[in-house]
This record gives sequence, structure tokens and C-alpha cells, in this order.
Amino acid sequence: MDEKKLTRKAFWAMVQRDLLVQWRDKWEFVFRVAMLPFILILVYGYMLPTVGILPADFPTHMFCGMIGMSMLITGIHGTAVPVSMDFHNLREIEDRLLAPVSSRTVAYVKMFVGILESFIGGLIVLPISLIFMGSKISIQMDASMIPVLIPVLILVLILTAMASAALGLLVGTIIKPSQVAAMFPGFLMPVVFLGAIFYTWHQMAPLPVMQGIILIDPLTWINEAIRAVMTPQITSLPLSLTMIGIIVWIVVMGIIALKRFDRMVYNK
Repeated sequence: MDEKKLTRKAFWAMVQRDLLVQWRDKWEFVFRVAMLPFILILVYGYMLPTVGILPADFPTHMFCGMIGMSMLITGIHGTAVPVSMDFHNLREIEDRLLAPVSSRTVAYVKMFVGILESFIGGLIVLPISLIFMGSKISIQMDASMIPVLIPVLILVLILTAMASAALGLLVGTIIKPSQVAAMFPGFLMPVVFLGAIFYTWHQMAPLPVMQGIILIDPLTWINEAIRAVMTPQITSLPLSLTMIGIIVWIVVMGIIALKRFDRMVYNK
């Protein structure tokens, strides 16, 4: 068997193994993925707009943000926690490195599983959003543009999943299993609430310093890209610019994460 076929076979075997583990804990996975979006949607997307505390168009702003947030957080968690556990507690990484493939293949497996989980996270939050906010969401796509916009939206979601896996691999090489509990309040909460979920980048114009800060958050670029496609009536950053921004984040985070992964593998 040549090297490429051997690498592909090992890659898919490791992917299947990780997916099997996730399937055994599928209800814990669904609960973890759905709980935060459910609470945010229930309170900010349904209750507060219904009683008039928030504007009637707030759920439209929030809808795209919920998709982006769910995909990013799910992908980060799905990549970071297994990587951290494999290196520190389970030491399963040692068994995987015995396979006759490069160590990078193991890293790519972790990222690929994170990408799949990211898409599942988006699919889980979509019906929750539609149930509680469906009547309040305004998606004003030009019917003639739908055949063009759907492939663009799919591309944006693929880039979102890749960004989540790249960031997850990076986080997984930084945190230890004992620090996972602190990851949400210390890392994910700032990413979520500074990621333009409830507002657009342009709406932060009265606060120019914050407008600059939220650009450091990859979730901002993701949510602005999804808004540009799904809710064009809302002023957002240009789609081409946001997609370039997401790609830059993927490349930068991916390169750093893979270098850190290699150092951990070879104890450098």
C-alpha cells in the first residue's frame, strides 16, 4: 500500500473512532451545544422583543449571530477539549502517533472532527431560532439572487467551521484539562459578547475604540459575513472583506496551532 493510501486509511479510521465516541455521548453533546443559544434566544430573541424592551427588529440582527456563535463555540470545544485531554490526561495521542503517518495527520483529524461538529452545532440552533424568533425574523433576499447566494452562504459556513477548528486546535494546545472549566468565562464569553452577535460593526461607530477591539474577534468577521448574505437589508461589512478576514484568521490560527501541536508532539 502506497503512502497516500495508507495516510487516507489512517485518517478516516481515526475520524470514525472520534465520531463513534461523540455518538455515544450524543445527548450530552446536544445539551451542551443547545443550552447557551436556547437561553439567549429565549430571553433576547423572544421575551424582551415581545414585551417591547428590545426593538422589534432585534431578532433579525440576532439570528445570524446565533448561527455564527453556535458554529464557532461548538467547533472550538469539539477540537480543543479532545486535544487537551489526549496530550495531558488520556495520553491517547501517543497511541495515534504510533500509526505510520505524520503527526500532522493526527492534527488534521482533530480539526476535521471539529469542523463536522461545528456544522452540527449550526443545525441544532437553527430550529431553536425558528421556533422562538421565526415570526420576528426578516430575511429579505432577492429571489433572483438566491441561486447565487446559497453557494456563497455555504462557502461562508464552511469557512466558519474551518475557523472554529483552527482556533480550537490552538486553544487545545494551550489549555490543560484542569483549565477547561475556566475556558468558558475566561475565553469564550468575551469571544461571544464581543463578536457582533447582538449588533453590527457599524452600530459601534459611537464607540470607535470598541469598534476596533471587536475586529480582533474572529466571530465578528463570521457574523458580519453571514449577515451580508442572509439579511442584506442590515448594513454590515462588505462580504468580500469579511470572507478575506475569515480566511486570514484561519491561516494565522492554523499555522500557529500546527506549530504548537508539533512542539507538543516532539516535546520541544
